[in-house]
Amino acid sequence: LRIMDKINTIRQLVDDFDTTSQLYQDLNQTTSYYGTDTLLTPAEIQTIAAIDYHPKVNLTQLAELRKVTKGTATKSVQKLVKKGMTSKQFLAGSENIIELTLTNKGQIAANNHKTYVRQMEEQLFDIYSDISEQTTSDLVKINNRTVTFFKKMIAERERETIRDR
Repeated sequence: LRIMDKINTIRQLVDDFDTTSQLYQDLNQTTSYYGTDTLLTPAEIQTIAAIDYHPKVNLTQLAELRKVTKGTATKSVQKLVKKGMTSKQFLAGSENIIELTLTNKGQIAANNHKTYVRQMEEQLFDIYSDISEQTTSDLVKINNRTVTFFKKMIAERERETIRDR
């Protein structure tokens, strides 16, 4: 009977983890104004944050920071210029390298995004703060094992799809 209880508890934990993971993904797909009059997608606010942390970044660097193609970065920047969030100018002495900066409106969005991230971290800290050190240590171990397992599964699927090409 005790083994069945443990199996059922583990099943419930896995279901709860799945629900939490899905909610986190859903949250990361929501749009927000970030203190401006312009609705921003998650990709757009992440691009704004990258430009904020790396002022005068060029398109190639931005693509690397965002882990997207240069074409994707270019389209994203074009949308942000239209929305009044970023500006592009040629690097001094260059005819083909464009550097990116935030407009005042873009800086407002970046600052509000930083506040949002900080508040999220504070709220999550509050959720976990009353957990014992032992439980925290166990959760870290479980998380590390889970991450290792997921990475292994992803690698196996990638090998499978490469083999099938």
